[in-house]
Amino acid sequence: MSESIRLSTLSVSSKDLRVLKSLLGLSDEQSDRRWDIAPDSDSGDVLLVDVDSPDGAAIWPEISQHNRPAVALTKRRDFVARRLLRKPIRSQQLLRLLSELSENAQVSEQEDDWPVLPFGESSAPLPLAEHLRRHRWDQPIRMGGNYVPELVIDPGAGVWYSGASDRELARLLRQRFTEDDAQPVTSHELIAHTEGLEQQSLANLKWRAGLAMSSGALHPDLAGDVRFMLPQVPLQALSDTAYSRQARVLIRAPVGIHELAEASKADRSDVAEFLNACHACGFLLLDSSARARTATA
Repeated sequence: MSESIRLSTLSVSSKDLRVLKSLLGLSDEQSDRRWDIAPDSDSGDVLLVDVDSPDGAAIWPEISQHNRPAVALTKRRDFVARRLLRKPIRSQQLLRLLSELSENAQVSEQEDDWPVLPFGESSAPLPLAEHLRRHRWDQPIRMGGNYVPELVIDPGAGVWYSGASDRELARLLRQRFTEDDAQPVTSHELIAHTEGLEQQSLANLKWRAGLAMSSGALHPDLAGDVRFMLPQVPLQALSDTAYSRQARVLIRAPVGIHELAEASKADRSDVAEFLNACHACGFLLLDSSARARTATA
């Protein structure tokens, strides 16, 4: 992307377009990147789709699978998407979203640098994997409900439950949440919400959530001049050839990310997904001494 980022809107009302144009003017004043709106076009760098409209809802499944960033505009609280913009459009949430998209655009232009996931402030929405890694909840919680299959997590017992299909769960794990988006569950409610559902290991959910964090960008803890090592091959990696090759490289000696990609013959997205998942589960050993030496040199 260039210094100007083109935002294409699909099925967005004239009222919401006026709000967007006004708020984008504020964004231009606070950023070195300019945002241009292209109504009723799919040629932009970023796609914004009003999924509350019949036309938008119909095209969203295909649009959301594009390589370009796609944002769902909706008033529905139960709608699941990796990037969401809620109605009515508020300046704070829009500016936060634009900041994330701008950072992703900036790192993608720097081919020698590995893209890094933007997390923002601690109160900002985060992927589920990061909430779990930070131990945000010490009691059972649930997410979803209504028209979205529920995900119930019991951190104390180290288990989770869900009736979601693999595809539905993958969509949920790609979404970002605030800590307050999770609803606390009492012991009585836990029994009611998990009746008939299979009890599964929380370690496996952390792994799947870590893989879903991004398609090619690294967790900020893993960025820069860091070397990685694993004490043993994770069981979760054995079923995937690309992941198991990387694991076998990392159990030999600490290596940097470019060495890992070369030695395992893995592409960048596989490397980022594997390292993010290992970090989310607490498997990964990090050596940041080289980064520290560079900072003090």
